Amino acid sequence: KPRRGCFVAELSQDDLEEIFPIMAMLEGRVAYEAALKARPEDLKRLDVLHEKLEKHAAARDVDRYYEVNYVFHDALQELAGNRWLQHMIGDLRKLLRLSRHRSLRLEGRQQESLAEHRALMDALHRRDAQTAEEVMKNHLLAQLVALRRMAARQEAA
Repeated sequence: KPRRGCFVAELSQDDLEEIFPIMAMLEGRVAYEAALKARPEDLKRLDVLHEKLEKHAAARDVDRYYEVNYVFHDALQELAGNRWLQHMIGDLRKLLRLSRHRSLRLEGRQQESLAEHRALMDALHRRDAQTAEEVMKNHLLAQLVALRRMAARQEAA
């Protein structure tokens, strides 16, 4: 704002309730397309990123886990090769970045996220596009559930 500085707009719970299902649908489609298009070398690249997720989760390093998770989702979008999905998701990711990172701080959420990634990797390796899509949708919606739980705890405090 002119003469007032920069402000970060915080999303309300209502905003999150509206945005996350859209993001789940879009990223689900990314996983679907990636499962169909992945070459062995693409899967190896994702495997390397997934191993880093495993390492950071074992160390309970939420910040590094989130950073690698962000790169993982980028790599999956690139693999899907759909510029329209990349554009729409890119805009929404900017809005959700802080919320997605914060959701990993809920007790047990990082391990749940890792289990969801394992299921996704399994589907990608089997070239099971429908399962990959469903796993990814559920992965995004699980973040929303975590944020709901966090909001409820904050209200109760």
